[in-house]
Amino acid sequence: MKKNNKTHFLYILIFLFVVKQTFSQQKIDSKVYDIETKKPVSDVAIQIENTNKWFVTDANGTFKIEDLEKHSFLIFSKIGYKKLKIALKDIEERIYLIPKVSRLKEVKILSRTFSSSQLKKVVSDQIYLSKKDIEQLPFILGEKDVIKLIQYTPGVQQGTEGQSGLLVRGGNGSMNLTLLDNIYLHNISHLGGLFSSINSDFVQSLEFSKSGFDAEFGGRLSSVTDIKTLSVSDSTQFKGSIGLLTSKLSSNIKINSKNNLLLSGRRTYLEIFKPFLKPDNSLLSSKKNYLLYDFLIKHSLEISDKNSLETTFYKTKDKFTDKTKGRNSSFIWGNTIIGTTFKHKFSDYLQSETTLFNSFYNLSLNNDDAFLFNYSAKSSFGIYGLKHHFLWNKPSKYIVKFGGQYNRNKILPKDVKAKINNTPLEILNQETYFYEDINVFADIEIPINLKLAVKTGVRATTYINQKNELINREIFYALEPRLSLKYKLSNNQVFKASYQRLSQFVHQASVNSFNSPTDFFIVSTGNVKPQVVNQFSIGHVFEQGTVQLESAVFYKDVNGFTDFENGSANNLLSNNIYDDILVGKLKSYGLEFSVNKKIKKLTSQLALTLSKTRAKFDRINNGNYYPTIFDRPINFNSINHYKLNDMLEFGALFLFTSGQNYTRPKDIRILNQQPILNFESKNASRYPNYHRLDLSCTYTFKQKRKLNSKLNFTIYNIYNNKNPFFISSALWGDVEESYIQITDNIDNLFPILPTVNLMFSF
Repeated sequence: MKKNNKTHFLYILIFLFVVKQTFSQQKIDSKVYDIETKKPVSDVAIQIENTNKWFVTDANGTFKIEDLEKHSFLIFSKIGYKKLKIALKDIEERIYLIPKVSRLKEVKILSRTFSSSQLKKVVSDQIYLSKKDIEQLPFILGEKDVIKLIQYTPGVQQGTEGQSGLLVRGGNGSMNLTLLDNIYLHNISHLGGLFSSINSDFVQSLEFSKSGFDAEFGGRLSSVTDIKTLSVSDSTQFKGSIGLLTSKLSSNIKINSKNNLLLSGRRTYLEIFKPFLKPDNSLLSSKKNYLLYDFLIKHSLEISDKNSLETTFYKTKDKFTDKTKGRNSSFIWGNTIIGTTFKHKFSDYLQSETTLFNSFYNLSLNNDDAFLFNYSAKSSFGIYGLKHHFLWNKPSKYIVKFGGQYNRNKILPKDVKAKINNTPLEILNQETYFYEDINVFADIEIPINLKLAVKTGVRATTYINQKNELINREIFYALEPRLSLKYKLSNNQVFKASYQRLSQFVHQASVNSFNSPTDFFIVSTGNVKPQVVNQFSIGHVFEQGTVQLESAVFYKDVNGFTDFENGSANNLLSNNIYDDILVGKLKSYGLEFSVNKKIKKLTSQLALTLSKTRAKFDRINNGNYYPTIFDRPINFNSINHYKLNDMLEFGALFLFTSGQNYTRPKDIRILNQQPILNFESKNASRYPNYHRLDLSCTYTFKQKRKLNSKLNFTIYNIYNNKNPFFISSALWGDVEESYIQITDNIDNLFPILPTVNLMFSF
């Protein structure tokens, strides 16, 4: 009997152990993230299946649940995300939600090529591209170059053949502000117009504004391009391409849960094609050479759920040499930037960013065939900056941003050494200029009612330059108001208007004799005061299904605009660059129109800009207005993309723009063994109109495991139009009679140019 009792007792213990293991209580401590942005998702509803128990993630996406049965299932749900069901045993430290995007919305995004919807934006003339948008951009010259694509929007164009910089609504290249991870980037141009200095493979997002931009952005008059590099990756990823002209590779490396490293590099090797080309006036001729490279390093550190640190280093370099027709010239330029941004999140609605950075740009040029004299010149532009701002974002109510910035700037306009007949010239121009600017700013965006929304802001700046041998110490103050309005006419069309007053404390003066980045910068002084613009813009947006129509008119009035009096190589020899600078006015106005349309598998975009840009100086053209070198009366482009199926797609790009204006020398006289150039009226001549057609075909291979690959074939300038890159002058005549006639030599940059790129990611 006792034996049976012991046996029963043992059975009871085994039964209780099994029950405990079967119905034991569990607890979890986890965090919910967006699978695309890798950012925490707050206010996610979490339900224990078949119960009435609910939980919600906090501001950091974190949730804790105790006393769960081992075989429970959790259901995660939030508006805008796909519902997720996970067994308790499969719960990990990080849980990812997938944004819920309908198939119809995907078609709408694709149908607009690269022009984002404007119906919800208060600010007019603003383009935003996310990483997903960039991946859907059409191929141009074998790459998805976001800067070049911006050039094909209304009111924007490249300077000319050989440049990938931006000319925005009649402004020159110096009037554009470009930021990479909050760091100032001085020059975005690679020579040739084939590539910009921004490799789109490392871009997370880009926002471009040509009017009404935030008050946190200042110091420039025409536009703002705000670029963010790739964010932290959940796993190590690689992306790159191998082509006939250039190769590149980017890697987003997940070191551990706290550290991430982004590496990206690109280089051309045009010299490989030299043996196969005939000597001519193009960039690829045997006696010319060109290389470019750029590389980026970024380290991201997640200190805690509320704090993060990002450090970015970026370097670009271009080198062009020309030994044709007795020349021996070279141009070398590049950027070097480094900066660190600290981000802190106070709550769901309030956060802050602090950025410390250094940006440096250097230009050097040499020439021994510039009207009987040899010279070399250097120029540089550097900024040390500190910026801090707060962002208070209450969805559907208001958005407030306020903060301040301090910059210490260093400019060497030109350091020139020259000889005439091997006799050195004494040029006392090796002066470096320093100035500081201190800024405070505030913005607020708020809906007034269901139809009207307003965004307004103000920026206050104090500018102080330091005294040197050429200028006195000066202090300037600037108050810059901005106002944007959006009025909803109907569900698919809106009316927008904006006004902004902006100040720029540096001035650009260009040597028109060279079609390359030979732009020199000077600081504001008592005689050359800061540039100030008043700009007005009125626009209309209509979007219906797969059609998007936009139109706008703008007017821009700049006071304090500067330029060289003749814009020739003679300006390089001046002892004091300010002696050759004129101060005047600039006016630009125009009409912009664009249409985006998707017809089944064909997506098309057309953009047209009709504009005029005129400058006025008392000592030029009898004090009357005349066209600037960046005046482009007509600018038209068309981008077409046809997706035959999931594997094969075609693209076509056509460009037409008026040629740039330039001042042509009429003759040259030799007086006392020194060359004296005689010029025609300022910008009285114009380059031939620029136009070309590019065609491309892209084949997508079937995915193999984790490897994705595409093969792109592009023909640049398919009908081989000889667009001028540089118009130089040849001399003939009799030196003994002190008279020499000048004729034009036209150099072309790129002829018809086929290229193949193999793109891959894994």
